[in-house]
Amino acid sequence: MGTTLYEGERHKQQPDPDELPIRHRQLFTQPYDLNVRSLMSEIDAKTLHLRPLSERPRFQRQYVWSNRLASLLIESILLNIPIPPCYFVQNDDFELSVIDGQQRIYSIFRFLQNQFALTGLRVFSDLNGKRFHDLSRRSQRQIETHTLRAVIITNKSDPEIQFDVFERLNTYTMPLNAQELRNCIYRGKLNDLLSTLAEHKPWLNILGRTRPDKRLRDEELILRFFAFHIKGLASYHTPQKRWLNAVAKQGKSYTDEQLSELEHVWKRAIDKCLLLFPAQDCFRRPDRGAKRQVVNRALMDLIMTTMAQTRRAIVQRKATAFRRQFELLLHDEEFQDLISRSIDHKSRTLRRFEIWNERLVEQVF
Repeated sequence: MGTTLYEGERHKQQPDPDELPIRHRQLFTQPYDLNVRSLMSEIDAKTLHLRPLSERPRFQRQYVWSNRLASLLIESILLNIPIPPCYFVQNDDFELSVIDGQQRIYSIFRFLQNQFALTGLRVFSDLNGKRFHDLSRRSQRQIETHTLRAVIITNKSDPEIQFDVFERLNTYTMPLNAQELRNCIYRGKLNDLLSTLAEHKPWLNILGRTRPDKRLRDEELILRFFAFHIKGLASYHTPQKRWLNAVAKQGKSYTDEQLSELEHVWKRAIDKCLLLFPAQDCFRRPDRGAKRQVVNRALMDLIMTTMAQTRRAIVQRKATAFRRQFELLLHDEEFQDLISRSIDHKSRTLRRFEIWNERLVEQVF
């Protein structure tokens, strides 16, 4: 069971009956079979992006296979055993990113680069301890000419259906989360800004981290703020991931001036939050126990949205009154429930903001 960093992240979003059916969106794929030698050339030319060798796409996980597992893959190639197909996504520049098969491809790359010796082979046990350059020329050619099957999701495909495909590909493995997928489909300056802001020192202090989350969950929190700030509460709809997708897609066309303004608004909001609470208390309920350490996403939405709309001098002057009213509100049973479960549900989100504005914002500011 993974560690929960953000309160409420395990609650599943309920399906939206008004969601656009997959059959009404278009998916374009094409087969892409190539041998190992050609694949390595694509990687070297940076027309195929692989996480450990490229900053793009950031949604891919770090390489995690052991040398023994990688060795068994090489043995399968020598035995001419079919390897499951890889899946690539094509961007607008016709570059490819690996969305499924990264561990296999990078294992082959590492072996051809003589980065590990074969180990644990059962059929070709005489090859244990050997690197690629130690193999016979025949075995080297057998590996280099082995055909890998791949499927390309072309750039003609609807981005939303790409999102669905990625989720389905990961159904029976450790799934990529929504933000990891978003970073592949909606790459651009807004995503770059999210990555930069995730390294902002005051933000890391609030999260109790020394570096950004590898699964990009902290970047999604920043995107949530941008969504409320840009589109407003009235635009909110479920499933929330579609709402955030729309913001990420829109952000691909933002100007440098728009991005700079978003950066300043977010940083100023963080600064004002720290006038109200010490970093370790920001966006957290004053409960005792394990949940005390967990950032509450619902509270973050409320506090950050309010801080973005309130001048710093007013926040500084009203800080004591804010904390007093905040503590009173947290004792309200309905509000406690609204920040504790199903926090992304539309009606509960609207009600949560309604109570917040009536019981805190209007009382304090």
